[in-house]
Amino acid sequence: MAALPSSSTDSVPRTHQLSLPLSRTADTSLHLHLTVASRHILLFLTTTSANPSFNLSLLSIPGVNTSSTVQSGEDILNPMRGGDAAVPRGKVGVGSLVYAMPSLTNNKETICTPLIPDMATLETTERIARILARRLQVPVYLGNSMNFAAMGAGGSVEEEMGVVRDVVETVVGVWGKRDGSS
Repeated sequence: MAALPSSSTDSVPRTHQLSLPLSRTADTSLHLHLTVASRHILLFLTTTSANPSFNLSLLSIPGVNTSSTVQSGEDILNPMRGGDAAVPRGKVGVGSLVYAMPSLTNNKETICTPLIPDMATLETTERIARILARRLQVPVYLGNSMNFAAMGAGGSVEEEMGVVRDVVETVVGVWGKRDGSS
């Protein structure tokens, strides 16, 4: 009788929940929910703020969250759905979800597909997913609902790129430790 292959700890996905303070803010944090599997990465990013004027963590799904505190009754139409759904003003949507994988023919290229596009977060989501897929050479599923409004310059390009760098460095660091016991 043939022996069964030994079970490797690398085949069991490991989940890490991390929180990083955002630079140039006093009270806003970046939260990462990272699942590292042997053949892919699943990562969700969001921001939260202790400042009540920046409600960055409130999830609002049209038709599900009906306890809206909107005063004017005006909704923002979602352009990706042709205007059939609206997110109440002052709420943060679910964000974007993308799938990125490294190219099999060229190590410097990646293939990225938006699964749930949200125009406010899509560009940053694709950028982070492409960088991770290229650096780690594994497919990446990335969900992103980060909001940089509470940052010093309101989420300037420099601030956003600093957050992208922090996310990439953190995930690459966790990926590098996946073979050892944590």
